[in-house]
Amino acid sequence: MKIKTLLVALLGSLFLASCFEDDSSLNYKLMNPIVIDLGDEPTTYKVFAFDTLEIKPITYKEGVPDADLSFKWTLEGNTIIPKVIDSTMTLKYMVDVSAQNNAYKLVYEVRDNTTDIIQEQVFDVTVMSPFGSGLIVCDTKDEMTSDVSLIMAYNFTDSYHKEQDTVMRNLFSSVNGRKINGVATAVRSTTYQVNRSLTIGTDHTLDRVDPFNYSYIDGNGDMFVIDPGQYNVTTIGYDPQIGAELLAITGKIYPRSMQQDNKVYSYYLQTSDMSDYYMGIFYRPAWENGIGFDEKNGRLLEFDSDDQLKVFNSAKLPADAPFDQNKLQGFTCLAMFSGDDSQMHIILKEKDPKTGKAKTNGKIYSYITLRTYDPETDNGKPLKIIDLNSFPEIQDARFFEGTETQNVIYYATSTKIYSINLAIANPLVTLEYTAPEGEEITSMMAWKEYQGKVDYTNPNPNADADDKVIEVSNNNRMIVLSTYNPSSREGFVRTVAIATLGTGTLEKNRELHGEFGGFGRITATNIQKAF
Repeated sequence: MKIKTLLVALLGSLFLASCFEDDSSLNYKLMNPIVIDLGDEPTTYKVFAFDTLEIKPITYKEGVPDADLSFKWTLEGNTIIPKVIDSTMTLKYMVDVSAQNNAYKLVYEVRDNTTDIIQEQVFDVTVMSPFGSGLIVCDTKDEMTSDVSLIMAYNFTDSYHKEQDTVMRNLFSSVNGRKINGVATAVRSTTYQVNRSLTIGTDHTLDRVDPFNYSYIDGNGDMFVIDPGQYNVTTIGYDPQIGAELLAITGKIYPRSMQQDNKVYSYYLQTSDMSDYYMGIFYRPAWENGIGFDEKNGRLLEFDSDDQLKVFNSAKLPADAPFDQNKLQGFTCLAMFSGDDSQMHIILKEKDPKTGKAKTNGKIYSYITLRTYDPETDNGKPLKIIDLNSFPEIQDARFFEGTETQNVIYYATSTKIYSINLAIANPLVTLEYTAPEGEEITSMMAWKEYQGKVDYTNPNPNADADDKVIEVSNNNRMIVLSTYNPSSREGFVRTVAIATLGTGTLEKNRELHGEFGGFGRITATNIQKAF
């Protein structure tokens, strides 16, 4: 009976105890979370290799100073070993991993150092091959070495919008760990079937990289069957008909057939009569045989299917020929370019016989020949001579150019660009462009590819607001120039539309000009086509 009484008492105590409210589980404090506020920032990115990826989240934890938060951005995925690429709240990263079809994972980790609590945000980053069509730019910042950049932009690249404009800087040094030894004098990107090369020449070196990834191929003597020993590069040309690259080195022309994936240059071209020559400037159009100027003998020579340099036969000239291709002694060549109506302009200036250089205040002329693919009959045929000596500041001209859709010559001094309209009886010269204050013009070229677009002002003053600016393919409609400010030591690439075909009028509204800055002094530019 006692035992029963004790059991009843124990059960009663337990029952009474269960009636008391237990508040112990409510004795806690909510912790503030780590906040990663992306705002309008996406979580998926597409970026070119060697471009800069920036992500700017606002990250905080209430009640915890920023100093007690630590950050880590880790890139992983594809074939790379995970690596920390930044340790600050916001990311600024020059993309140095290879292009891949699959996205990389970018993990943003924020740690509260007072509690060791971690918050993560994951981003998908697709790295694209950056090296498509565009403008190749060689510049120098120390007048001893050079680097190579690529601009892919509305003005230079098909299907690009202006907000996509991208400048991939210092690609040669970024990939190869060194700069080019010398100041670039010429650059050329060529592709024939699977054979790709980007060749950069200076006054004493020659380098070649793969334009697809800028990895080094070779340079100097390794590029030749027989090492020329000197590499003073003045012109690099290309014949797309047979896939041959042409180098002017110390006055001789070295050919390289790109067929069968050949990489080496042959022995220099001989003339058809085995006479000696010295050629610094030549022009090799896309569809016609090229022409070069022989400084040693004062004559024009023709590229005969890139097998030899053909000497013109003076005996075949008609009696009324405006000039003889073999009797141009006393001149030096300043420039060559293709013009309209299948014409070739050879800009010649009187030469100082003692120095072999252009004579101070020497006479300047444009010798015009016919350009065709028929080497047996008409290519190089003399057409006319244009006297340029009456035009303003012609003695100060540094660069000459023209397009294939209008009878116009452009010439540039250190600060100005003039046009000469040759389509009228009395050629008309017009000041078209003045460089920005403090800048000097360091190069000028006419864009002659269907690659990119350019804008100019609608000449109709009554045009609707949406039609005030006209967008047009830039083939033979755009001048590309580079400028340099010696004080700030900054170089620029600038684009200007040819607003009126026929007269050569350039676009005056600078808001419609393209501008790409941040370079050193630009010494060579050229077009790069897509692979």
